[in-house]
Amino acid sequence: MKILRRYILQELWLPFILSLLTLNFIFMAGYLVRAANFIIGRGVPITDTFYVILLAFPDMISYTVPMSLLMGVMIVYGNLSQHNEIRAVKASGVHPMQIIAPSLVVGLILSFFMFVFNDQVANNSSFELRKNMKRMLIKHPKALIEPGRFVKISNNIIFLAKQITDDSLRDIVAYEVGEEDKPIRTILAASGEIVSDPEHGSMQVRLYNGSISDAEEKGVQAIQFQSYEFPTIGQEDVSKMHKKMREYSLAELLMLPRNPKFPKEERVDVRTAFHQRIAFSMACFMFAFIGIPTAILVRRGEIVAGFAISMAAACLYYVLFAGAKTLAIRGVLPPPMALWMPNILLFVIGGYFLRRSFVN
Repeated sequence: MKILRRYILQELWLPFILSLLTLNFIFMAGYLVRAANFIIGRGVPITDTFYVILLAFPDMISYTVPMSLLMGVMIVYGNLSQHNEIRAVKASGVHPMQIIAPSLVVGLILSFFMFVFNDQVANNSSFELRKNMKRMLIKHPKALIEPGRFVKISNNIIFLAKQITDDSLRDIVAYEVGEEDKPIRTILAASGEIVSDPEHGSMQVRLYNGSISDAEEKGVQAIQFQSYEFPTIGQEDVSKMHKKMREYSLAELLMLPRNPKFPKEERVDVRTAFHQRIAFSMACFMFAFIGIPTAILVRRGEIVAGFAISMAAACLYYVLFAGAKTLAIRGVLPPPMALWMPNILLFVIGGYFLRRSFVN
């Protein structure tokens, strides 16, 4: 039995590592193209650019590790089934569970690792990424502002410039969000400029020749202006940034409702994030559980077939998770039921496929 387990593990690690490297490279390709544009075309220092890419990497790992394991088991067990090795092992009196157990154990170990990784590394890197993007915006504002694309330059200001030159911005649309009881202010301007002071870590947006529209109960009030300045954005704004719900650790999520000032209407979001963090970490085990019998039944060990089936299954799983999260946040289903539903569904399907693969 030890020889069989060692053989399966030796066959599994190579396609898993190669799949992990390939998927990470595919996902990183977009970041690398944008990084080259920042470094060559917009003068952003290479150290700042690649530090941002490094911070984006852990969140990517959360998705690519389960997908790589699924592709690995599809290739290994597809080959074993295609060459009738599984039938030969069963005919020699070895129980089929001895064949699939090593990969299930690997999936369980990777799930525990991803649970710790997502809770302690991925969420913190995501928060640090947002802060560094804000710092880059202050130091190199025009590098992050693209023509015709809305950019959130602060918690209260969303900004779009249809044309960007070296000296000015043209055809500007901006939305300024005030307090909760006040409507969104719409600002239109013919031109503008961004004044950045990297030494003091501050940035200011100035608009020229435009109008400000405020929606009121009696109608819309418009005011013309020749010059308008948004509040200065500085390092203190970065230090005041708060974590989003998905960026909290499990310990922090447990402590949030205990704060007397914590809004009661956000308790559902806390429970949703809590159960999502745990359930999502089980993806490695669930992918191994459903991938093994699927590969045995399909009887195809080619890389192309394994890649296609793996991508389809992974996409379906992540879409189910997104839908489950929406159901939980909107109160259609309790968060524990909604967030564990994709895993339960995969467990039922995997169990059915596993039974059929044993019969065959």
